[in-house]
Amino acid sequence: MPEYKSQLPWVAEPSRVMVIACSDGRWRSQTLDFVTNELRLDPHFHMVEVPGGIEPLTLLDLVPKDFNFLRRRVHMLVQLHSIRRLILIAHQDCGWYLQRKIGPPTTDIRPRQIADLRHVRARARDLFGDVTVETYFASLDRDGGSSRVVFEAVI
Repeated sequence: MPEYKSQLPWVAEPSRVMVIACSDGRWRSQTLDFVTNELRLDPHFHMVEVPGGIEPLTLLDLVPKDFNFLRRRVHMLVQLHSIRRLILIAHQDCGWYLQRKIGPPTTDIRPRQIADLRHVRARARDLFGDVTVETYFASLDRDGGSSRVVFEAVI
């Protein structure tokens, strides 16, 4: 394959914002649309995508290896790039949550995801220092046969 040179200019100044979301590609375009158009992030924000999004950050006592894997990487970026705003996004019907083997089996995963978002938001300062945390849940709105993704703040 011949060399490809991006037409986009390099931006040396790192963003002070990080988005942590699930890596399910079906939700990526709408997530990018939400954070750039509704939250007004510049396109150079840090993006951490892993299956289940923030779920590993809830596993300190249950699966410390998973917890530390994600915590160490997020902490390094927060420190290195002086990140001050974390945006945490979970989504409806997350395959990671549906397949997880921790806790009682359930098909209604939304309450667990909301609880996890709140848990990580509450512990964020202990984990990452002086950061502001916003939490959102994305779900499908099947109005009129056409599916759209709706993002709602988790308080």
